[in-house]
Amino acid sequence: MSRSDEVNKMTENVYKGILDQFNPSLKNFVTMGKHYEKALTGVTVAAKGYFDTLVKLGELASDSQGSKELGDTLFQMAEVHRQIQVQLEDVLKLFHSELLSQLEQKLELDIKYLTATLKKYQSERKSKVESIERCQSQLKKLRRKSQASRHPNKYGDREMQVHVSKASKLST
Repeated sequence: MSRSDEVNKMTENVYKGILDQFNPSLKNFVTMGKHYEKALTGVTVAAKGYFDTLVKLGELASDSQGSKELGDTLFQMAEVHRQIQVQLEDVLKLFHSELLSQLEQKLELDIKYLTATLKKYQSERKSKVESIERCQSQLKKLRRKSQASRHPNKYGDREMQVHVSKASKLST
């Protein structure tokens, strides 16, 4: 295997590794994040029910003279719980907008970009290989003509042009 073929294979393996391993793992991470967000949203709904019940207990306790202190304590607990819930909801909104949505968009763009770049690379590589093979074929024909000819120097200049052309195509 030539050095060029090795480099080509390594390059394609890098692209395919990202597309076949890293991006699916990242996609799984986003999916798990969405499940986590959904679970926390469920917790928020349950917590609101808990908060409402706590407020009702506080109201009932406040109505009675003997349990007024208990009612006040329950209201304080409900207020602290409400503040925690508001903070949790804010964090959930940020988690969704700043992390999950952004990551999902960037992942989709990355997949499209990498796929297009890999196709472009493969197309350019194929074109260069075909061009080099044409040059080699021309060179073989010229050498055969040169060897079969009575004037071998006649094809020397043309052979040199093909060598230069091949070298320039190899370097790009």
